[in-house]
Amino acid sequence: MTLIGFCGDNCGLCPRYIATKSGDNQDLEKVRDLWVRIGWRDKETSLQEVACSGCTSVKSCRYDNVRICAKDNGITNCGECIDYPCQEIIKVFERTKSYERKCKEVCSPTEYERLYKAFFFKKETLDVIHGNRT
Repeated sequence: MTLIGFCGDNCGLCPRYIATKSGDNQDLEKVRDLWVRIGWRDKETSLQEVACSGCTSVKSCRYDNVRICAKDNGITNCGECIDYPCQEIIKVFERTKSYERKCKEVCSPTEYERLYKAFFFKKETLDVIHGNRT
């Protein structure tokens, strides 16, 4: 089963999640360096702050309003919500889209492809989940 975050991120394809699960600090350092290049973290970010075991393990995230709403509604991601797509998740899609250009500029093709699959495909992922609700 694929681990999909509240906002539709595919955790199973996320370099940060993969590095955390591997337990290899060198992998986490590479992710931190990538996040710094993109502008998502600064150079002083500890490996502990970079580590991520998925949405349910974090106390806050970039899309806290969506995370809190999903938890309050007892769903694992927004695609399961009867009100999907709401204005909050649409804002998430727009914000995520705004990162895509920077990623294309600073990432290798392989890095970009991984980020695209993990983050920039969230709307399509949630659309499928929402369409499969019974």
